[in-house]
Amino acid sequence: MKPVLFILIAAAAGNGVTSSEAAKLTSQAEQLYLQSRYAEAEPIFRQAVEAWTAQGAEGQRNRALAMSDLGSLLRALGRYPEAEQALTESLQDLEPGVDASRALWNLATLYRTRGELPKAESCALRAVAMVEGPDRVAPRLVLASIYTEQRRYAEAEEILAWADEGADDAVRVAIYNNIAAIALTTGRYSRAEEFSRKAIELGRRALPDQHPAVAAAWNSLGQARRFQGDYLEAERAYRESMELWERAVGESHPNVARLRMNLGALYHERGRETGAETLFRQAAATFERVYGPDHYLTLVARNELADVLRAQRRFTEAEKLSARSLASLERSFPAGDYRVIQALKNRWRLLHDSGRGREAATIANRLRLSSAFAAGPGTAAVRAVDGI
Repeated sequence: MKPVLFILIAAAAGNGVTSSEAAKLTSQAEQLYLQSRYAEAEPIFRQAVEAWTAQGAEGQRNRALAMSDLGSLLRALGRYPEAEQALTESLQDLEPGVDASRALWNLATLYRTRGELPKAESCALRAVAMVEGPDRVAPRLVLASIYTEQRRYAEAEEILAWADEGADDAVRVAIYNNIAAIALTTGRYSRAEEFSRKAIELGRRALPDQHPAVAAAWNSLGQARRFQGDYLEAERAYRESMELWERAVGESHPNVARLRMNLGALYHERGRETGAETLFRQAAATFERVYGPDHYLTLVARNELADVLRAQRRFTEAEKLSARSLASLERSFPAGDYRVIQALKNRWRLLHDSGRGREAATIANRLRLSSAFAAGPGTAAVRAVDGI
């Protein structure tokens, strides 16, 4: 395989590249992508883009298709600015239809992952409108995941029920992952566990060993078991998910950081503060590198780290992180947003434990403790990872 691959790449790089050689490069890269061998696929997709560019006007559409595929791959690798540029560029040369729809729903997934939900929804709706029949399944599943993030659960579940009719096992993995995500965010942990296990079982049969959708299902299983109090199985599931993700996309991927957040939350709940601190610091560093210092995931990670430092009675360090991250989250989200509520809970604990009772009482009044502290598990975590 490797000698043949070298010949193809060398041919594409030369002046005498042919359309046949460009097509072979594209096919080779697509096969590697479908096997979740992203690192191997990337340079070949880039060679394919160059090869189609060398064909001039005759290769324009195929270049756009290869650019779209490269954008999809870069999104899977968590390299979002590069992915956005490639996908947007590909749309300039793609006519409305299946190919443009694919680029759009990949853009929608990218925006959803970054938390840009209005842009994500707009792209997903455009992708759905361009196609009919079976071609609508993928963009509508992306739309369902966006609705889940927006807490529009009834609309998301309607799409999932529609997609499940006649779906093959590979598609059902995505459907079951979405169902599990909704169940987690609505507190139906037994249902989340049921559909996570179904997704894992189907994924083992229908998808490559290290496919992101299988990793996402393991994460959801870990969340479901943790919220039901089975910490041992939860940790095992988290670690299985992390191993799959790291094999597919490396340790610096933002979804690996999300998993570290979840495992860190488990450690924190169990009093394993040293391990929790390490995981939250790693997650915060990744989010800051990928999204920037003011992105909500960076802020959430730093706020949870502050709560770990509070538990270690390192109040001075905790105060700096807590005050800054809470202020930024309050500027970014409305008062009732769950991320603000969680940060306020953490702030209350810090003020209470450090003997600042009057300030803690002010926070308690804002939270309306009787209801706010009763909602959900003790420590917030990033519940979902992108498995689409």
